[in-house]
Amino acid sequence: MKRLIITVIFALLALVADAQPRALGVRAGLEYQASYQHTLSERGHFLEVDLGYQLVSTTVNVACAYNFVVARPKWAQKGQWGVYVGPAVKAGFAGVGYCVSAGAQIGLEYTFEFPLQISIDTRPAVGMAVINRQASLYGGESSLGGVPCLSIRYRF
Repeated sequence: MKRLIITVIFALLALVADAQPRALGVRAGLEYQASYQHTLSERGHFLEVDLGYQLVSTTVNVACAYNFVVARPKWAQKGQWGVYVGPAVKAGFAGVGYCVSAGAQIGLEYTFEFPLQISIDTRPAVGMAVINRQASLYGGESSLGGVPCLSIRYRF
């Protein structure tokens, strides 16, 4: 009886863990970011929050995007493809100033049948930087040519 109860508990935990709409991983491009996704609707729309560090300018930043899943192509028998787009904002701080930007995120993701997700996206943006008390407009993370980022996340 004890084994049956333990087996049922673990089976229920596995079902609940598999059904949870979250993902945690890394996103790499011009900067390295810890990335978290949370699904918000049955259609798969999700909120993505990234905490990053840019090596070139030594900037620590946080970015947030609300992505709408616009297509789920049937390109594979196993796993699931998703095409998404949505508005994004970003704020960062460096030793000599800070920056804020707004733009969009556009991407393609593949979720394997096991809890792993891989995606490629770009986040073109326009923003404002204040460095040494002087404000200026600048292009955000990938506004100059749309530099893609690769993300790998664990779904749970």
